[in-house]
Parts: sequence; C-alpha cells; structure tokens
Amino acid sequence: MNNIIKFNKAEGPKALELITEDIPKPSQDEVVVQMKTAGLNRSEHMYMSGVYVIAPEFPSKIGTEGAGIIHSLGANVSGFNIGDEVCITPNILPNEYGVLGKYMRIPIEAIILKPKEINFIEAASVWMSLATAYCALISNGGLKKNAGQIVVITGASSAIGVAVIQMAKRYGATVIAISRGNTKDAFLKENGADAIIHTDSEDLTEKILEYTGSKGFDIAIDLVLGTFIEKLANAATQKATIVAGGILSMEVPELPFFPLVMKNLKLTSFHVVFHLFRKPDVFEKAKVEILEGLKNKHYWPVIDKIFTLEQASEAYQYLEASKQKGKIVIQIEK
Repeated sequence: MNNIIKFNKAEGPKALELITEDIPKPSQDEVVVQMKTAGLNRSEHMYMSGVYVIAPEFPSKIGTEGAGIIHSLGANVSGFNIGDEVCITPNILPNEYGVLGKYMRIPIEAIILKPKEINFIEAASVWMSLATAYCALISNGGLKKNAGQIVVITGASSAIGVAVIQMAKRYGATVIAISRGNTKDAFLKENGADAIIHTDSEDLTEKILEYTGSKGFDIAIDLVLGTFIEKLANAATQKATIVAGGILSMEVPELPFFPLVMKNLKLTSFHVVFHLFRKPDVFEKAKVEILEGLKNKHYWPVIDKIFTLEQASEAYQYLEASKQKGKIVIQIEK
C-alpha cells in the first residue's frame, strides 16, 4: 500500500492528511518513484494556503522536489531503469503532481539521475535552491566570473539564500547577507557571507552604502520584497540589477520609480519552472553548473531539520515560522 499526504482545503499545513491508497501505475511518459526524501519549499506552503499563482485542485497532493528509487517505468520512458537512484527536480506544477508519499507518479521530464556525491537527504535539497540561484544570479542578475561584483541577498538564511551565497562566492563576488537579527551570523559566515546587515537594528540602505564605500551593490536578489525593494533601489549603484526572487514578506511592494529611473536600474523576476526547468537550453547550462559545483565542493547542501512523513504538517509549520537555516527535509523511507 501507499501512504500519501493530501489536503482538501486551502488552509495551510493544518489541512494536510496522511491517507492510504494503492501504489500508482505510471502513464506512458511517467515513472513511479519509491520516495526516500522530499525537500520543502515556500511555494508549496503558498499553494496549500491558497495564495500561490496556481490554485489547488482538491483533493491535492503536495511537494515538488525529492529523491528516491525508480519503482516502475511508463511505456515511453527510455534512458532510465528500475532501481535507478534519481532526483525529482521541481519541474512539476503543484496541481498536477506531488512527492510526499511512499510511491509517487512523476513525469519523466522532472527526473534526473542522483549525483553520486550526495546522499538521498542532500539530493532533496539541491535542485530548487541552486536552480533558483542560477536563475537569479546568472540568467537574470548578470553575475560574471571574477568581475568584482557586489551581491546583496535578502532572506539569506533560507535554502535559496544559502545557495545564492555559495554561487556568488564561486564566481568571485563579494556577498552582503541580509538577516533580521544576529542569531544566524555564524551560519551565514560559514556559508560564505562577507558582511551581514541586521534589519531589526540597522538601516538597510545606509549599511549597504557603508559596506560598499558609497558605491552601492551591483546585483541584489530579494527573496522578501515588501519595503525592501525601495531600500535596495536607494542602495544600488548605477545600472545595477534587482531580482525579485521570492515574497517571504507576502507584501507586494510599490515600484520605487525615481531611483529606478535616476540610476537606470534593472528590476526583473522569473518563475523557476517556466523560465529554467521548461527551457531545455537554459536548464542544460544550469545543470552543468550545479553538477560541477557539487563535484568540486563549491556547492554543498545545508540541511536544517529532518522530519518524518507523519510529521508533514509540523514540518510545513516549521517552514512557515521562517526559523530555519538551510533546507527542511522529510525522510519518507531510510
């Protein structure tokens, strides 16, 4: 039998239920994966709360990233075998598939072989964070190798924030990490941050200008939004880029028109599924970057806490509290 997490109301983590179903069979372009782990993402919490760009369809599965072993193959599937250890990339729309269950149907375009350098826990924490960092920094932000750029990252202690720091440092950039307080300073420095600004006690614009000798930053990846956009725009150098990569504040900001105009700033954003995973040429470049970085230890998965499948609701509530340092993972089977 198959234990699986579903929900029937868009009421957040409290609506998640563990139910029992038959083990599914794959369609011709799918595989069934015996799940080992799943990585939690903010977009899933938004989806189950009814505030995501795609509305849930009930009863709904949940989860877009994980790792496991191929259990069965659809008729059209080639290049994979039963027993292969695989990663499930977030090339999944939440209203179509899910990964929180013991056996899950997965479209073949979301499957890649698990890198040998990482275990199943780590494999559930790689693709959303590093692919998002690639989209933000390289595809949209204009990050170049050893160009002396200054990168600012808000929401820096999240899994995506950590990935942005690691990728920016691999490219030789100076990184300013933004955090609410000082409790995560050691963690951020361990992962490569050169400077840290505490928004609970410091002025974001003033501190960025202070750290950069009044020059301002070249690239900002804003995972928070809200009032941060205007403060970042005021701390940007001429022709800098601000990438809206998340909305942790759940506050849609007003456009900082005057600093955008006067500094000739670029304000951009993306959806990692539509603008990376479903763009084969872009994903291939990102995949090469990510796999090479993992192999050379420039990138390393950072795991905050591990929950069981039965603790799925508790795990998403922990995500909701924004206290984590790195990735939250559900271990479905050892």
